Amino acid sequence: MDIKREGGNEQLNQPLGETQPQRSGSGTPQGPMSPKEADEAQTAATRQYSGLSTLEDEDFIKTNVPLPPRMDEVGHGSFHWEIDNWTQLPDRVISKTFTVAGHDWDILLFPRGNQASETVSLYIEHKPKESTDDWHVCAMFGLAMSNADDATVFKHSMSHHRFTSEEADWGFTRFAELRHVMTPTDADARALLEGGRVRISAYLRVIKDPLGVLWHNFHNYSSRKHTGYVGLRNQGATCYMNSLLQSLYFTNEFRNAVYQIPTENDDPKKSVALALQRVFYNLQVSDEPVDTTELTKSFGWDSLESFMQHDVQEFNRVLQDNLETKMKGTVVDGAVARLFEGKMKSYIRCVDVEYESSRVENYYDISLNVKGCATLRDSFANYCEVETLEGENRYQAEGFGLQDARKGVIFESFPPVLQLQLKRFEYDFQRDAMVKINDRHEFPPQIDLGEFLSEDADRSQPWTYRLHGVLVHSGDLHGGHYFGLLRPTADDRWFRFDDDRVVPVTRDEVFEEYYGGEFPQATALGTRARPNSKRFTNAYMLVYIREALSAQVLGGDAPVPEHLLRRVAEDRAEEERRRREKEELANTVPVKVVGDAQFAQHQAFDLSYFDQRQPAANALFSERMPRDMLLRAFVEHYAQRTGQTPGSFRLWTMVGRVNKTVRCEAPLVGAAMDLTLAQVLENRMPRWTEMRLYCESRADGAPADFLEQKPPARTSMVHAKFFDAERRQMRGVGSLYVTADQHVRDIIPALRRLAGLADTTPVVLFEEVKPSLIEEMDVSQTFQNAEIQSGDIICFQAATDAAAMRVPEFFDDVQHRVSVRFVPRPARSDDDYAASEASSPTPEAPVLAASTKLAYDQVAQWLADQVGVRDPLKLRFYTVSPTGQPRQPVRRTATTTLAEMLPSAMFMQPALNGDGLPEYTVMYERLEVDIVQIESMRPVRVAFVGRNMREEHQLEVLVPKVGAAQALMEATYAKIEQHLRSQQREPSGDAAPKPFSLRFYVVGYHRIAHVLTGEERLAELGSPGVSDVVAELCVAEDGGSDSAMDTSDEPRASRNVEVMHFYRDLAHAHSVPFLFAIYADEPWSETWVRLQRKLGMGEKELKNLGVVCGPVGALDLRRCRVVQGTVATGTERNDSPAMDQNTTPTATPPPSAPAVPQQQQSAAMEADSADVSRAASAVSSDNNSPDSAAENGNMCLWDVLQQLDAREEAEQKPQLDVVGFIGLHHVDRVSRHRNLHHERAIRILN
Repeated sequence: MDIKREGGNEQLNQPLGETQPQRSGSGTPQGPMSPKEADEAQTAATRQYSGLSTLEDEDFIKTNVPLPPRMDEVGHGSFHWEIDNWTQLPDRVISKTFTVAGHDWDILLFPRGNQASETVSLYIEHKPKESTDDWHVCAMFGLAMSNADDATVFKHSMSHHRFTSEEADWGFTRFAELRHVMTPTDADARALLEGGRVRISAYLRVIKDPLGVLWHNFHNYSSRKHTGYVGLRNQGATCYMNSLLQSLYFTNEFRNAVYQIPTENDDPKKSVALALQRVFYNLQVSDEPVDTTELTKSFGWDSLESFMQHDVQEFNRVLQDNLETKMKGTVVDGAVARLFEGKMKSYIRCVDVEYESSRVENYYDISLNVKGCATLRDSFANYCEVETLEGENRYQAEGFGLQDARKGVIFESFPPVLQLQLKRFEYDFQRDAMVKINDRHEFPPQIDLGEFLSEDADRSQPWTYRLHGVLVHSGDLHGGHYFGLLRPTADDRWFRFDDDRVVPVTRDEVFEEYYGGEFPQATALGTRARPNSKRFTNAYMLVYIREALSAQVLGGDAPVPEHLLRRVAEDRAEEERRRREKEELANTVPVKVVGDAQFAQHQAFDLSYFDQRQPAANALFSERMPRDMLLRAFVEHYAQRTGQTPGSFRLWTMVGRVNKTVRCEAPLVGAAMDLTLAQVLENRMPRWTEMRLYCESRADGAPADFLEQKPPARTSMVHAKFFDAERRQMRGVGSLYVTADQHVRDIIPALRRLAGLADTTPVVLFEEVKPSLIEEMDVSQTFQNAEIQSGDIICFQAATDAAAMRVPEFFDDVQHRVSVRFVPRPARSDDDYAASEASSPTPEAPVLAASTKLAYDQVAQWLADQVGVRDPLKLRFYTVSPTGQPRQPVRRTATTTLAEMLPSAMFMQPALNGDGLPEYTVMYERLEVDIVQIESMRPVRVAFVGRNMREEHQLEVLVPKVGAAQALMEATYAKIEQHLRSQQREPSGDAAPKPFSLRFYVVGYHRIAHVLTGEERLAELGSPGVSDVVAELCVAEDGGSDSAMDTSDEPRASRNVEVMHFYRDLAHAHSVPFLFAIYADEPWSETWVRLQRKLGMGEKELKNLGVVCGPVGALDLRRCRVVQGTVATGTERNDSPAMDQNTTPTATPPPSAPAVPQQQQSAAMEADSADVSRAASAVSSDNNSPDSAAENGNMCLWDVLQQLDAREEAEQKPQLDVVGFIGLHHVDRVSRHRNLHHERAIRILN
């Protein structure tokens, strides 16, 4: 070859004799050498200065071309080339052919460099004995240049390569600098080149390639040809899905079940089952990687979600759930469960009494710990590890009281296909973040799981499993890649399925490379140890198949459904049609012709539109014609299609001018008739991809050869348009030929005749310069002075009525004309002034075609006439978003036009209707009061709380922009009354105007700032869109009230407290706070019952609720007292017990709460009860000790708050008149927070 390629490890920047680590492997392209191999290579490289000679072939090969581990050689050898006349060598020299391991080789020498001056280039070339292109040889080689008289003085470089017909030579473009070859680097050393003599040596080691892909560059690689299998295309971040789909595809029983799902009438873009059938079938028959776009669309994913990494386990469950639903009631009902479903039992067994509480659950996969487990068996043992419940953690056995017990999990059965997820991603509580576990975790090719089965399990067949697939994750928490290692058949051949590429791999690679851990380290004698290097590519999911059922699971293929074959055939026919269309597009050119008929009906700029704006009723001639078709032949074709004779017209080319107009340029006559259409397009219209032509018809009385010649010099063809001001219509009336010296007024009689006007009718002329510039012409000028040229357009109208619309006004209207469809806005329950549905007639959608400059009031008046509204000011308009949702209402001002009602062109490109007008949608709303009054007000968001805090509603109340808060309170009363009546709740009847009581307060950062009295300024309240005003419904209760209202005959002493919600510390407040009444001498048990009723929470939520109380203004939990439950100070990190997937936090129940039998609780909750108690003590201090009065049902919250308030000395109190506050700590948010971290971590970015 003339152009040489550089080796992958050329020694350009290396010192003399230094060797870089090479890439090696035995199945697929591998990473760098292990540190041990690198150390050995580096040590070998230094020996060249300790007497090693290039003539000692065996020692030199052993030292500098060592055989990597796990590789076998075909043979090795060397060759020496003695050069005696270096200065007389040509630019390219080839050595004699020599043979090593049965293959012929030669050395290519470029003494003055190969595309690199002042260097020596050396390559080794393979000489194939066969003439075919399908051959390859893998070899490690070294090239050395040494002194001809002293072989211990040398320079060498090493590399390896897969020699093929495309890359038959490989080596080093910059083997050495020429000056270093001729001059020694050391004064005491000899030069490599002395007296024109030098020795060049080649050392080769031919390596066996049992898998056929060693050092493959995978250019033009065919997976089907080399392996018999094909891959799946990656849509951006779907590698996780591809690896799982390949695993399921080679589970033949699953594939056969999928084929039997009835999907004849399904849409592949909506049916997961049909899309999966198509993927499986294409994997069987396609020679190219299979696309999965239909499958992801069937899940409802858009293109963006295809670029988001999902978890393999999560995707597997979603897929199987969908298929199980589709299989119900069919011949394959239950097939997924039979393949993947197993059973496990969670139990608590008492030690001293005969009592056991257990629960049997089904599972489809098992998540096993990696951290702390060296092998897969260790992970199973860890999963089934028995925990002893004793001491404070003793188990409450029904009928036996507290007992020592053992808690654990045992398997009842394993499925035929066992899917194991290795927990490589875990939440690190110390770092408060997700981390990836890269620890070494070994998995065997076979494993016996019988020891983890219960005694009652069926053992008629051995529970021995054989590894079928390994799903590997490469990367870390923030980015990575999935691929699969699969054994498609029962034999022991493994393949790597890496998206669209499938390559064979060795068994050693499967069972060693992806265990994780660290790369093996070995330090040579006298060298410094390197730091450990972690493996970030490791197994993430394992698939085992039960050996006793292997023949059934991996059995024969089921027939492909007929409807699937038919659909695939139709798709292929459609693909072939599109391919032919693509070829046709490449070999044809679109031609559009505008004639006098289209020009006459055109109502806008230029002669016609050539895009979607052209109305269908005035369509142009438009066809795709062969690129090599002669213009003469096209003229005949056009004449035939339009019913004309070729001699009755001639064609003009049309060009785009700089002023955004399309005008005629020159006629196509004479020699142009012998040009092809492609030549006409390239020469006359180079900026366009389509031909645009004008057809000029022969005028009556014109010479016979008029259309066959170009117009005379200084003669121009101009087009004329007549504007009928009375009808507001524009029409093309023909064309005229004018000379440069002719005056504009000279053509007025001809224009009158074309328009059918009387000879005495005065006319005014305009030049159509560009869409935004229509200039009136000076008729006293010549056409030359008026700068009129061929293709220009002159518009004229009768000048009889001075008040009539003129041509510029008409074109301005045309330029801004749009089609607007007005649709009713969806009804809202929180709008004060919107007309009710009952009072509105049937919604209509009138369409207005008008200029965007139409004033707001004109639009409103037109719409009011269309929908039957008497007052147009009782209509409000809304701009519509691209998703079809209403935006903010359009403000009515003196300058507001229809344009302000339309969405910006930046966010939306409108479609065109049949008349070529842009189509928009505007929403309108009927109002009960006029818009002038509404726009003098502003909206305020109010959170309305009903009987309990669960009944929360967000309301929007319109209030004056200036005024007192009393207006807001009155408007809120009216709106809430309407809301309660609509729900058929109190108040009932119309006698009392306000048969209920509301309490208003302002909230900031989820804490009550102050209670509204009605005298506050409205400008200080409720910024638009912010819910900082709360209206609470005050409801009296039997035996007490949760408000300041107390209707008993002898009112009890009461004070209000603020109830707020927080997480971890008081600064992390959330939800809506409220005021709550506490009473003197009321025990906490009764207070808690009332508070429960006010909160409206369920039993499960109350169990996970911690309660503290504190003085007014306290912001630190250490100044508060724990009343009940689990709470930690802001300085502690153990605000809830550590939990895993099998534990749930519990809280200490109030003394008066009904006891829940512990045997009915989950085993995880029982196991953690002691931890919760210990966590509750985290806030213990002088104010909140573990044995405080909060644990006593007779404790009175009134007394506790009075004591806390008395301890506060000269501290400024807020305006809120309360004795203190109650803080509710939502412990359940901790478990949700951790689960969220786990879910995010397993969605690794690609």
